[in-house]
Amino acid sequence: MRHRTVSRLAAVALVGLFAVACDDSPTEPTGLPLAEVIGSYGLTSLTFDPQGSLPEANVRSTLGANNVRLILAENRTAQVVYQDPVSGLFTTITASFQTTETGVRISFNSGSPYRQLLLSRQMEFVLSNGTLTFGDESPDGVSRDRLIELVPAFEGEQLLDPTPGTLRVTFTLETAA
Repeated sequence: MRHRTVSRLAAVALVGLFAVACDDSPTEPTGLPLAEVIGSYGLTSLTFDPQGSLPEANVRSTLGANNVRLILAENRTAQVVYQDPVSGLFTTITASFQTTETGVRISFNSGSPYRQLLLSRQMEFVLSNGTLTFGDESPDGVSRDRLIELVPAFEGEQLLDPTPGTLRVTFTLETAA
């Protein structure tokens, strides 16, 4: 009888170990080590190319040379801090992030003003040599009114709201955590 009890306990232990080893829990993100991405990044490029015949607009020049910072923290929170060129106010946009196999996926809080920088609710950046890059169709489009505020040359143009187009964003690591 003792032999059966030991065998059953051993079987239960093996099943438990197997379950732990095979756990695909979504709470444990897979991807790059967190230490490779945390730090403070400066915006080095932000352009938007509306679909159609308009030229690509360099939005970073309107925002100011060293005016936008992205901070990725060890607790998987992110903040974008910038001074708005239109209002002059400093703004902090909060988000969370997960590492991916090639970089980070940033998810901005739904009520935060991420659209003020023409960003989308969720963006996937590729990390290469200390640079985070997004270059693709803007998942949400951009606010027509905000685009015209940042690129006054588009004021007389027939643009949809939101305006679809290609968004290119680059943040470069300035301070590793």
